[in-house]
Amino acid sequence: MTDWLTRCDDLLPRKTTGKPVPWHEFCSPDAPHLTACAAEWQQRGTFTHHRAALVLIAFRAGWLACCTTIPEVHLGLPVPVLTSANALLGPDGRLAGLAAGERQPMNAHEWWSDVNAFFTPLARSLVALGAREKELWGNPVGLIGTVTARMASGGVPGDLLATATTLRAATSRTDLLTLSGTAENWQTRRRTCCQWWRASGGYCTDCVLQDSPSRR
Repeated sequence: MTDWLTRCDDLLPRKTTGKPVPWHEFCSPDAPHLTACAAEWQQRGTFTHHRAALVLIAFRAGWLACCTTIPEVHLGLPVPVLTSANALLGPDGRLAGLAAGERQPMNAHEWWSDVNAFFTPLARSLVALGAREKELWGNPVGLIGTVTARMASGGVPGDLLATATTLRAATSRTDLLTLSGTAENWQTRRRTCCQWWRASGGYCTDCVLQDSPSRR
């Protein structure tokens, strides 16, 4: 299993570097990190939409949280604990990665409890900065599908659709992720948008806007 974990390290952003900052400090609206991260996203995307950068922070955090933990959950290995993680900040202030030191066995519900406790203070602070909460939680939930799909495309063994389905059910927010198909051929669709299209970046392959009735 550890060989496949190494494969996941190649497929996903799991071995990043940066300035370590305790996660609770990164999420604090009283510390400079979160607002600096939002300003960096706003500038890089040249956004006129004032909430786009805040949603992208949630997207990045949800992506890193899923990348950091789902391979271990799928492979039945001890899982990095997100609530004791450090944020790794790049020189531009962007959230570059997560460094989770301790590991412990977790089932799907224990995994979601940890992710929920990790993401809640970030969501609370982003809402205080002007984000809409309903646009935020689709990121840690919807990206379950993206991470497992990338693992499947990279040849990681096992029924990754079953893993994605089990983890989605544990969130009790099943409306935020659509999974369809069979174990051999399946698709994933997030039900919220990361907002990167506002930077003329097009739509992600798993974006809700790809099959949104209002966009047909």
